[in-house]
Amino acid sequence: MGVVLSKSLFIKQAILTLALAIVLSLVSSSIQFFDGVRYQKKQIDRDFDELLAVVEKPLSEAVFRLDTSFAQQQIDSLLLSPSIAHVEVRDESGALFVEATADALDLSVSQSLADYFLSDLQSYNRDLRLEAPAFQAGSLLVLPEKRYLFDRIFKEHLSILIYNLFKDVLLASLISLVFYFLVTYPLKCLTDSLSTAGHNEKLLLPKSFYRRHRSDELGHLHSTFSLLWNKLNTALSDLERSDSHTKAMIEHAADGIILLDEDNKISLVNTAAEYMLKMKSSDLQSGSLDVLHTPSSWLSFSRVLNSLQVNSPLTIETIYQVQNIELPVEIRLARYKIQDKTETLLLIRDVSERKETEEHIHHLAYYDPITNLPNRQYLADKLHETLQRRKHNLSYSSVVFMDLDRFKTINDSLGHNVGDQLLCCVASQLSSLIEENIIFARMGGDEFAFLLIDLGDNKERVEKSIKGFVESIMYACQQVKKAGHHEVHITASLGATIFAGNEGSAEIILKQADTALYRAKESGRNTFALYKSEMQAVSDARLEMEKALHHATEFKLFELYYQPQTNDKDELIGAEALIRWKDEKKGFISPAEFIPVAEEIGLIVEIGHWVLNEALSQVATWLKEGKWHLSWRMSINVSPIQFQQAGFLPMLKAQLEKHDVPASCVDLEITENMLLNDLASCLEKMNAIKALGVHLSIDDFGTGYSSLKYLKSLPIDRLKIDQSFVRDLLTDKSDEAIVHAVIAMAKALNINVLAEGVETLPHYDRLREIHCFYYQGYYFGHPLPPDEFIAAFVHDSATLKPSL
Repeated sequence: MGVVLSKSLFIKQAILTLALAIVLSLVSSSIQFFDGVRYQKKQIDRDFDELLAVVEKPLSEAVFRLDTSFAQQQIDSLLLSPSIAHVEVRDESGALFVEATADALDLSVSQSLADYFLSDLQSYNRDLRLEAPAFQAGSLLVLPEKRYLFDRIFKEHLSILIYNLFKDVLLASLISLVFYFLVTYPLKCLTDSLSTAGHNEKLLLPKSFYRRHRSDELGHLHSTFSLLWNKLNTALSDLERSDSHTKAMIEHAADGIILLDEDNKISLVNTAAEYMLKMKSSDLQSGSLDVLHTPSSWLSFSRVLNSLQVNSPLTIETIYQVQNIELPVEIRLARYKIQDKTETLLLIRDVSERKETEEHIHHLAYYDPITNLPNRQYLADKLHETLQRRKHNLSYSSVVFMDLDRFKTINDSLGHNVGDQLLCCVASQLSSLIEENIIFARMGGDEFAFLLIDLGDNKERVEKSIKGFVESIMYACQQVKKAGHHEVHITASLGATIFAGNEGSAEIILKQADTALYRAKESGRNTFALYKSEMQAVSDARLEMEKALHHATEFKLFELYYQPQTNDKDELIGAEALIRWKDEKKGFISPAEFIPVAEEIGLIVEIGHWVLNEALSQVATWLKEGKWHLSWRMSINVSPIQFQQAGFLPMLKAQLEKHDVPASCVDLEITENMLLNDLASCLEKMNAIKALGVHLSIDDFGTGYSSLKYLKSLPIDRLKIDQSFVRDLLTDKSDEAIVHAVIAMAKALNINVLAEGVETLPHYDRLREIHCFYYQGYYFGHPLPPDEFIAAFVHDSATLKPSL
């Protein structure tokens, strides 16, 4: 049956139809046969009844007459019928009267088969009686010949069976033929069309198909097939396009792609991976990933690979070995199942540039770009780590802050490039003193720091060790530094704090070191201070001062007071503009307190600009009011930092033009220390200022470190002798000698001299005796606000009345 069902649809249909026809024909014939047997048995019963009725009377009479011959003759006549096998006649007492048995017939039907179908044909009995005289003669027994009867029935129905079988087979053949032309052949055409149609081709069938089957099920089947074929073509096109896209994306992907089979063997490698790994795909196919890894990275990666779960992507970083070069890579691992096969996809990205960038970012975050030293954040992190390790350890450590003295002046005067070179020189020189347990960092600007770890558990020895270290640092800083074309002399102030791990946070320790540094600066610079708890109050006051100073600068809370300047004829020759700051809480704060702070925190330029603008504005007002003579000078102090600004000269010009003040009315006071940094640059700017018509004076002369030989080349108009020399002029021979020398030198150079701090008449008289003819001090008047200054010192005679 399996062979039959594997044939074509027509053969299957024909065979199955024929078999069904035969089966149905046999079943129908069997039914007819059984019905015929039942009918024939009834007919046999009627025939035997008629036959017995014929012989009943003669046999009754023969028995009555005891005529056995006649009786025998009668039963022999019955045997002439082949349907009777045996006949017996018995008398009234039941004794056998006569009998006869037919000869055996040569029949093809077996006795058992005849007995099965004619089982109810056993025998026929008939009583023999006479009606006149009434007599019970006996009985007649007739046994039918079942084989003959069944053979006759079988032969009669065999022809019917053959006829029906022929008819049904013929009908089945006709049905199969019709089915072939109506169904099988069109289906064959449809399947042939499907089997021969190419991609993106239509299903072409004979025109007769469309004509005959347009509206039937085959037509609908063709329409459905056509629709499905179009969808299939579309899906196939999309699949091919998707496949092309996938291949293109794999080949042109920027990341390397490697595909592993179920045994973790390489089955696919894209171009990016070949380029990245410097290996051809053919060399990697069917190989293991371990050939790509360094020995140290393969062990951890293989554990991750073997434990990777399906549909649980994972991203890891590892190291590949590419031509004896270690290549850091980032791999996206994904394991999935496709058609019962497990594959593992590796998306590989070269992260060497990212690692370099991260290292660069880390370097930028934790290292100073100028000196290449660790920065504040690095030192703070290391300090925090040290504190974490030392919580239960009594070993002392220390933080030392270092600040370069006068660095801002050098930086502003010689330029930031020279300043940076100086910082690099200092960093390089000090790095040679750094030991393994010391971290050297630049905190910003000109501030450096040292973290000294595990110095011991004896605090006195630790303090001595720190002092020795600080002395070596200070000595190294004092050495001449080469910065560009300049030889620079610098010193350093240092502050240190000692801790054992229980002092609190890193911020507190850094603040303590900064406080100690501030104390060192207050002590005169080029010195060292070790943190003590009482220093904190000073540091807090300093921070409070900086905060208040920012506030005062932002909201212009300063005032200008004016102190008169006179000559030996008691005539007013000008005034000095002096800044005053009155704080809401502390009252008046001395410029000696806040000016150095302003210089350190970078506010001095803004404050100096305000002073210049305010003083020129006041002079302009007094000129308009006729209260200021054109021959008088307004002395204005200029910070070295402000003077060295590139925009100072343009700003000065703009202020003179803005207020329309004659340049001859302005006297700028600079300190001689400013000349130390870059004499050539200062000389050029001073000449430019003189070209504007502005006067120049050197303030606090004698307290600085400049060489006197430079004076002959400086375009200055006046030297102001510092009040420290004038104050002890009458009691200290050295101060008197200095004042004599300055006056003599100035006279030789044709430079005027003004003495500051003249507070008594004897000082005034003594200065006149030694030929100093210009003065300023409390003897002539205290600094006053603008209106009070005019009221006290300016009148029609323009003569100053000393306050007694």
